[in-house]
Amino acid sequence: MEKKSEDVLPIRQRITAQIIVDFILWLSVALPTLFLFLQGTPYERGFLCDDKSLSYPYKPDTVSTTVLIVAGCIISILIFVLTEVLNCVDSKCRRPCQPVGDIMFCVKSCAVFLVGFVMQELLVDVVKNKMGVLRPNFFDVCRPNFNRTLCPGYISEYTCEGSEFGDHAVRGSRQSFPSGHSAFSMYIATFFCIYIQSRLQIKFSRILKVFLQSGFIFLAILCGLGRIKDNKHHPSDVIAGFIVGITVAVFVCSTIGRNISKSPNADNLPTHTTNTLRDCCSSSEQTPDTEPQTPSPLLPNEYFHRISSGLETSPPTLKPIQNKNIRTLPIPTKLVRQVEDD
Repeated sequence: MEKKSEDVLPIRQRITAQIIVDFILWLSVALPTLFLFLQGTPYERGFLCDDKSLSYPYKPDTVSTTVLIVAGCIISILIFVLTEVLNCVDSKCRRPCQPVGDIMFCVKSCAVFLVGFVMQELLVDVVKNKMGVLRPNFFDVCRPNFNRTLCPGYISEYTCEGSEFGDHAVRGSRQSFPSGHSAFSMYIATFFCIYIQSRLQIKFSRILKVFLQSGFIFLAILCGLGRIKDNKHHPSDVIAGFIVGITVAVFVCSTIGRNISKSPNADNLPTHTTNTLRDCCSSSEQTPDTEPQTPSPLLPNEYFHRISSGLETSPPTLKPIQNKNIRTLPIPTKLVRQVEDD
């Protein structure tokens, strides 16, 4: 017992050290990302005097950044819970019920989700500040003051005098590419499409997975189209945001997702667990749909038993079969007379 406890202690220490190191690394990326999101200085790009793509009026956000982040976190938690509840509601789960293992799987999946969230947000903020692409409502928000005699032409020196919408809106008017709303919403949609496909194991419905996955993609597309309608982004910005979200979600799930959180499914179970199905809500075993056919025991053979023991040397004598159930059929008299004549 003492040796076993000594072996468990180093394993726990190693796991604790891994968690601490990973958390420090995550913070080292999350904090600069937060700084870029709040205080990042975008590149001051010039514009054309008669650029109609920058002349759209300012509109308030249909879905603000704060609402998007809060809604994304709430939806993520609900999807984790809903997936486990549906697995338990199914009366014939494809795996044994392991509450501790299920909780650990959800925790690890949340960690993978947060890693991908920080990665896509860092990528979006870096590109936004480096590119400095102007939003469609740039003229209305910035109200640029420049030398009008240079028109028509490219204006590189100007000052923004628009203070009606605040300094944050003026700074954000140079952060159009790519769309952060589109990237975040599509990242959530793609991540949970992959998560549901690998984790949700139910047999009471064949189209529930498809409906859930289609709903996520549909909501993400609506979020991107809303940014175009609100004059916040160009169509190319939204498409680029979708690509970023899909790429990061697939990359995270295909790399650290497979190593950290492996979903136990029916294919990974041993053969003795697939024959007896368990109800995830109880510990009682369920009988399978088809009863297994047990082979009938071999009948004892007295002759071969005696040959193997050296008691029999002569071949066996055949005995007539006596069966009372066999009925003798009467022979026709014409056939009998024909045989006698021959």
